[in-house]
Amino acid sequence: MGADDLRNFWEGHGIFRRIFDYNMVDLCCSCHTVLDFCLYIQEVVFVNSARVLAMLALSIPTLSLAQNLYETVLLDSSASRRTTRPVIRGRHYAVSSMEPLATKAAERILNSGGNAFDAAVGGQAVLGLVAPASNGMGGDAVLLVFDAASKKAVSINAEGAAPKLATIDWYKKNHNGKLPVDETLLAGTVPGVPDAWYILLDRWGTKSFAEVLEPAIELAGNGFPATESFARSVSGSRKLGKFPSSVKLYQPDGKGPVAGALWRNPSLARTMKRMVEAERRHLPQGRRAALRAARDEFYKGAIAQEMAHFSAENGGLFRYEDFADYAAKVEAPVSTDYRGYTVYKNASANQGPAELFTLNLLEGFDLKSLGHNSAEYI
Repeated sequence: MGADDLRNFWEGHGIFRRIFDYNMVDLCCSCHTVLDFCLYIQEVVFVNSARVLAMLALSIPTLSLAQNLYETVLLDSSASRRTTRPVIRGRHYAVSSMEPLATKAAERILNSGGNAFDAAVGGQAVLGLVAPASNGMGGDAVLLVFDAASKKAVSINAEGAAPKLATIDWYKKNHNGKLPVDETLLAGTVPGVPDAWYILLDRWGTKSFAEVLEPAIELAGNGFPATESFARSVSGSRKLGKFPSSVKLYQPDGKGPVAGALWRNPSLARTMKRMVEAERRHLPQGRRAALRAARDEFYKGAIAQEMAHFSAENGGLFRYEDFADYAAKVEAPVSTDYRGYTVYKNASANQGPAELFTLNLLEGFDLKSLGHNSAEYI
C-alpha cells in the first residue's frame, strides 16, 4: 500500500477529509522513529504531536491503533525490504511503542474492549515504568486530537508549569542568575501527564483509571526483567545519587540493576493505587466524577502534599499550591493549507508550528519534478 493508496483509504472512510498525516507511511514502516501517530476508534481520530515522544514526554507511547475500520493491515514487499522492522498484519487493530511491555499493555486494553484512548493511557503508564529516563507520570504531554464526530481538531497542552517561587529574583540571589538546565528539582515543572490521562479518558475514553492502570500497577508491584537500555540509563546516572530515595529505588547496591534482573517500583505502584482508590470511592457519583477524583488525588490530595513536602525538604521550589492550581490547557490548534490539505499542529509549547512554516515554504516548489532524494530535492 503506497502513500497515495493509504491516503485515499483514510479519506474514503470519511476520516481525514482534508486532514493529511504525512507520516502515516513512516508509521507503518518504522514505528520507532515516527513523529506523528493517529488512532481511530469508532468515531474518533487521535493524532499526537512529536513532543509527546520526547517527553511522555506523555508521556503517551507511539501508538497506531485502528479498530472496527479495516480488515487487514498490509505493507508491500518493497516497504518491508527498506526497514529492519518485521511486516505486521492484522484484522482489528495495531499497537506499537518503544517498549514491548508498553505495547502489550495497550493491546491488553484493546482486547478487553477499550478504545484507542484507553490503550494510549494504559500503554504510556507502563512506558513510564519500563523507560523512566524518557517517560513517566512526572513528565508533560502535548497532544493533537481530531474528533471525527464533531469534525474538529483540538490541541491539548499538558506541559508543566514552573513553580511560583521560581522567579528571576530568586535565581539571581540563589543561583548566580543562571536558570538550571538539568538540576533535578530546580529544572523540573509540575507534572502534566496525569491531567492528560484524565482529559483523554474523560472526553474520549471508555475505561476507568482502575482498568487502564492495572497493567502498570501489576508490573510495578510484581516486577519485570530490566532491559539493556533500562539498566544502562539507570546505572550510569550520577544525578540519581543526589536523593537517598532515588538511590534506594534505582541503585540500592550502588550500581543499579543489570539486564535481565527482576526490577520493581513499589512506590509507583502505590501512587497509582491511590488514584484508583480515590476513583473507587467516588464511583457512586458517576464515571466522570470518579475520573476527576483520581486526577485530583494526584494534584490536590495526599500525593500532591507528599511531592510538595519532598520538594521543600530537598531544596526544590515546588509547593502544594503549584500542584493544586495546575490544569492542562485545551486549545484551538494552528493550521495551514498545503496542496489541498489542512494540516493541524499544536499552537504552543512545542515545535509544531515550525512544521507549518516548512510546508508553506515547500508549497512554492514542484517537489515531484525534482525527483525523490535527488540533489535538487535534498
